[in-house]
Amino acid sequence: MLPFLLIESRVGLAPFGATCKPKLAMKWKEKMKRFDKLRYLMLIVPLLAVIIGLGCDNQYYDERLQMRVQQLDSDLKDRWSTSGVVVLETTPNGPADKAQLGSGELISYVIAEYPIRSISDFNKALKNGLDEDNNFILYLKDKPPLRISLRRQGDKVGLSVKGNGTVRVEEIRPGTPAANADIQVGDVVEKIVDERKIYSLDDYKKTIKKLAKQSVTFRTTELIGVKIAAVSALGDLGDVRAIEPLVDIFRNNTELSLRKASISSLQRLVELSVLNELFQQFQRANVNQLPADSLQAQQLESAAILGLLTVDRAENTATLKAPFGTQFRHRSEALYKEINEGQLAELAQEYIQIKVEPEQEIRRACLAILGTLKPVSAIDALIVVLENPTEIPGIRFQAGVALRQIGEPAVDALIAAFENGDTSTQDIAASALGGIGGAQARDRLIKALEHTQESAIQLTLVDAIAQIGDAPSIQALERQRQQYQDDDDSGIRIFLDEVFKSLAQKSM
Repeated sequence: MLPFLLIESRVGLAPFGATCKPKLAMKWKEKMKRFDKLRYLMLIVPLLAVIIGLGCDNQYYDERLQMRVQQLDSDLKDRWSTSGVVVLETTPNGPADKAQLGSGELISYVIAEYPIRSISDFNKALKNGLDEDNNFILYLKDKPPLRISLRRQGDKVGLSVKGNGTVRVEEIRPGTPAANADIQVGDVVEKIVDERKIYSLDDYKKTIKKLAKQSVTFRTTELIGVKIAAVSALGDLGDVRAIEPLVDIFRNNTELSLRKASISSLQRLVELSVLNELFQQFQRANVNQLPADSLQAQQLESAAILGLLTVDRAENTATLKAPFGTQFRHRSEALYKEINEGQLAELAQEYIQIKVEPEQEIRRACLAILGTLKPVSAIDALIVVLENPTEIPGIRFQAGVALRQIGEPAVDALIAAFENGDTSTQDIAASALGGIGGAQARDRLIKALEHTQESAIQLTLVDAIAQIGDAPSIQALERQRQQYQDDDDSGIRIFLDEVFKSLAQKSM
């Protein structure tokens, strides 16, 4: 068995995309059926192979280490000094598997160690270490490792040794790299380490062949950015089968960037699910293009924003975009049914509290999910967020937006929050009530406007009542303006004038 040392570090890589090869895609589908959801992260790499779109010509099975590696995609190669080969899979209980080399790791260096027990060992290790890149790492007893680098091939290191069994520095020549390092005559030489950077699959094969008789170790980098791209791709696909794996990643993974990517993908799946009615019209007609004026305008706009279709008003056409838009019309119904069973609403409600989820980006995504799904069961939890003075203002506002989207069932809770809350709570609750509208919300807002002296709240109340815009609302605003008719410098009077000017323009 070969000894290994895995030195792990992490880098973030930009998302990418490519055209998938059919055979590789089929393999991915077969693998999905064989693995359960708790091992989903182990499937990230086969998914990456689909996304990257690389064929077998760019793969290599290392018989010595019993693992398959793959060329790094051209979109990633050399970005942020990133290079190497990606581990696709390891043979169970093989050398690579026992060394805990994991799927998805990037092998960026192959490292050979040369124990020094004689002058011959030293000279051979020195020659091999300088073979590729003119540098090596020297290990001296009781001293930190020293990297010795030559300016150009053929230069002398300036170091000679003596001894057998225990090898010591015998001479250091002035003006050489050895003379500039922390090396003294008599130091015990323990080993020389040769780190060989891997730039390509050919580099890997050549290096492994050259070091066939040596014990090798690896320096690896986890491709967290690629995993993020894969998780994001699951959201784009709009497939119902992505829900459980994404939930598992969100709940069970400790890597924050993956958790954020998974909740973002779940948010997108929720946004896609509410477009089911629109996409079922395409599905029933069995076409990818329909007259734009035959479709619900708001859903049409949402689908266009999500990049699923294009709208040509001049031609009066709405055309599904390939591949996601054209594929989604076949998937929308199953996604809609699964999401509306309530699992994601419960998940999102659990993670909107700051004491449960400290990452505001995740809390914000969960609030957006609740606003889209509109579960009445989440009203009390949303009110808690809205009223929390330790929460950041943007999150509190987002809770108010979600309550407004829930609509009429949230009115009583919003009124109670307005009556009992601080200024920020009142401001958000009033805006939400104005967005919901209805007689109950309108009457409470008018009453508050007539009895509130705080100018900031007055402005919010005027705006909220104007949003409702029915006859009683306009009459209430007119009465308020009459109170300030002699005060031309009043902020509330100026704002009321602007509101009536805007209402007049809308009615024209």
